[in-house]
Amino acid sequence: MELQDLSEFQTEAMHIVTVYGFKVVQALACLIIGFYIANKIGDVVASQVKKKSNNNHALIDFIVSLTKITLKVIIMVTAIGMAGVETTSFIAMLGSAGLAIGLALQGSLANVAGGALVLTLRPFKKGELIEAQGHLGTVEDIGLFATTIKTPHRRHIFIPNGALAGGVIKNYTREGFVRCDVPIGIAYDADIKKTRDVLLNIANNDKRVLRDPEEPVVWVVNLGDSSVDLQLRVHISVDDYWNFLFETTEAAKLALDDNGIEIPFPQRVVHMKQS
Repeated sequence: MELQDLSEFQTEAMHIVTVYGFKVVQALACLIIGFYIANKIGDVVASQVKKKSNNNHALIDFIVSLTKITLKVIIMVTAIGMAGVETTSFIAMLGSAGLAIGLALQGSLANVAGGALVLTLRPFKKGELIEAQGHLGTVEDIGLFATTIKTPHRRHIFIPNGALAGGVIKNYTREGFVRCDVPIGIAYDADIKKTRDVLLNIANNDKRVLRDPEEPVVWVVNLGDSSVDLQLRVHISVDDYWNFLFETTEAAKLALDDNGIEIPFPQRVVHMKQS
């Protein structure tokens, strides 16, 4: 009986090896060939995307990675089915795991989606001056999860792409120039026309000031409690913005002093009632 049992075991083992071994070999071949094809398809996708967006490397990497991962998941499920494993339950388990992971990482996934949206629509590029989420600065890097901007104070701000894509973005560089408003306050008894001439003379003698799309202009923008508030408006290159603003503010103060035009400070008149 023992010899007979051993013979039956050997026969069964050979049958299993013959049937399932061939399926395992098929599954392995499917994985190897399928992964090779997936990588090749990813390379083709990369070359096609580069033709349309040659400088957007982050978008290219994202699309290629997403393509390869999707194809490889399909290939793995196909290979498991070829190995004789019931794929219905496996797909259901994979879907449940994906849902759980998605719920756990919904914030990160929102940032990835926001990053993909930013990289696709391109409301700004690296090196442009933008204002977003209450921060003003130059774009240093655009990633899938966050965008990095450098403020005038040399601080690096990391803004999550989910919030960035869902908020208001002000791009100051897209036009190639930016308007700089220099605020100046003068006393109520000062000569506004003379003040305007002094400020325009400063602007017209500065080579950084652009004449297109508009000549420099000075407007009265507010009648304050203790001053008449004017504003010198000029168009300049984005790179010159901060230096021009600070240097012109100082130059305006010195020029107004030389011309006897008073820049007032807040004052309050107190009336004393005698009993």
